Amino acid sequence: MEPENEFNKPLKGYSSKQDTKRTSKALVAAGLALLIGLPVFHFYGGFSALSSFGSKPQEVAEVTNTPKTETPKAEEPKVVKVIPQSEHTLDPNGGNLQEIKPLEQLQPLKPLIPVLQPPVQVKEIRRQEQALAHLPDPALSERGATGVIPKRSKGGLRAMDLYSRQADIEGNFGVARVVIIIGGLGISQSSTQTALQKLHPNVTLAFAPYGNSLKRWMQDARKKGHELLLQLPMEPIDYPKNNPGPHTLKADANLQENIANLHWAMSRITNYVGVMNYLGNKLLAQPASLSPIFSEISERGLLFVEDGTVRNSVAQGVAVKELVPYAKGNILLDNVRSRSAIAEKLVKLAEQAKRTGMAIGVGNAFPDTIDLVAQFAQQAKQNGIEITPVSSVVRDPQK
Repeated sequence: MEPENEFNKPLKGYSSKQDTKRTSKALVAAGLALLIGLPVFHFYGGFSALSSFGSKPQEVAEVTNTPKTETPKAEEPKVVKVIPQSEHTLDPNGGNLQEIKPLEQLQPLKPLIPVLQPPVQVKEIRRQEQALAHLPDPALSERGATGVIPKRSKGGLRAMDLYSRQADIEGNFGVARVVIIIGGLGISQSSTQTALQKLHPNVTLAFAPYGNSLKRWMQDARKKGHELLLQLPMEPIDYPKNNPGPHTLKADANLQENIANLHWAMSRITNYVGVMNYLGNKLLAQPASLSPIFSEISERGLLFVEDGTVRNSVAQGVAVKELVPYAKGNILLDNVRSRSAIAEKLVKLAEQAKRTGMAIGVGNAFPDTIDLVAQFAQQAKQNGIEITPVSSVVRDPQK
């Protein structure tokens, strides 16, 4: 058996000694490493991370290391404010939701109280009493060279108002209104008498300035309640071959001549609300000639009705310029003189009134026209039609 020496001694004791030595050396090495690495560890936020352990986390801006000649300084951490997403927070006492109150005092909104405007007061139209409807009012009458002609009163009262007939239904809300004008009255005694006997008082009657007994027919018509127009003879394109009659208003006449002829026609009857053209497709196309005539009509307190026969008329524009109350016929009732054609036109008149609210039909004092218009007026109510006088539908720039 070999003698025991350092090379063949049992390893147990040696190993224990060696472990102790190795542990001592490891501790020494760890201590040195700690001392050497402490600045580096602190530079990279080691101690900051350790010191912030257990505190609320904060968002820190990312640091980018770029090689520099000088030692970089640590940037201040950027803290992102967290905006609460809820309008309530937890109540630490009761665990209930508690409403967050605003930082400043809010003033309650005052309710807006609408200011109510007073209703527009429509000036009531002064009309003649029925018992006096056939007599001209002295305040609205003036003696001209050929007779009495209308004028405005000193207070501004107009003939178109005083001599007007009040509509059965005023306004245009849901009412199909029809205006029917029958012209040519006064020339034929029998036709004029038939018209006054058969036609409803809401039908407007237009008198020609020619014929006999015009004053008597005017008085009878007013007593029955009709609203009246005066027809003015106006120059047509084919004048004098087509001649409306004496005292025709002409496109190339001087102002004094036309005004004198206008006053002559105006003096033939009284108590009418306005005038209407008879022919005139030349004069009504000449604004320079028509303007002074319309100015005189306006000054006299009258309205103007265009019968609708002139295609190139400028009457509406001149009426606006001269402040003349204006209306225009939509349908000629008897340009074809047959009962079937007239009846068909009356049906179209009613249809247009129901579609647009208002329609104006113009006819002549022919026996068939008078007869069919009388029947139409009798059945108007049950057919949803309101026959109304022309003064209630004019466009009046003076109101």
